[in-house]
Amino acid sequence: MSDAEPPVGRLGRVSSDPRALAAVVVATWVAVEFLVRRRGTPLLADAVGSGAGADMLLIALTFPALAVLAATIGNRRGIGPNRWRYELSRGAVLGGLVGVVVYFVLLLAFAVVYVFTVGVPSVPTPSGGAETAVWVLVTLLVVNGVVVPIAEELAWRGVVQTALVDAYGPVLGISVTATAFVAKHVVVDLGAPTFRLVSLIVIAVVLGVLRHRYGTASSTISHLGINLLATGISLG
Repeated sequence: MSDAEPPVGRLGRVSSDPRALAAVVVATWVAVEFLVRRRGTPLLADAVGSGAGADMLLIALTFPALAVLAATIGNRRGIGPNRWRYELSRGAVLGGLVGVVVYFVLLLAFAVVYVFTVGVPSVPTPSGGAETAVWVLVTLLVVNGVVVPIAEELAWRGVVQTALVDAYGPVLGISVTATAFVAKHVVVDLGAPTFRLVSLIVIAVVLGVLRHRYGTASSTISHLGINLLATGISLG
């Protein structure tokens, strides 16, 4: 079934408003993630002895649950597994790998332009380091590198983007999804420096295009590669 087909619910009726479905999933995700990470992380950090470790542990619990909730809501409104497009075709795999390269090339290009026009940006303190417990480093790599991409792709590209493409067409649907995805990170992170904001915009667009062209399996592969490499570099 193509993304252009209207979603059909369990009882055979067409979903009345895919925009409402997308809005519910996005609002729920943002609200829950914000509350859990902003309120829960400081409390758990005292118990485990690491703010970064506590944050990753909460994400490991929250993101899969939110993804399942988004999938359940989508399935009840006609955007079920047959529309998420998790086909592992040759094109999907190659597209996902190319997406990783495109992301880092675009980010590198922006970094070069930024340095020559503005100057060297301040570099945030890496999450890793010799003083960081090994379990925290492993948790960061596993959660941010694996759990986050899988959960976010199912909810944001598999469900939300499908609904918005149904409502607005490919160009606007991908654009609105990307905007909401970027805004979610900015809200939860309480802002974003320029380089972080640009990286979010690039990944949101790259993943959105991959999802529409090759399916959610492709955008998931790309998201996994990007997050694993970026997390590994930051920990190094």
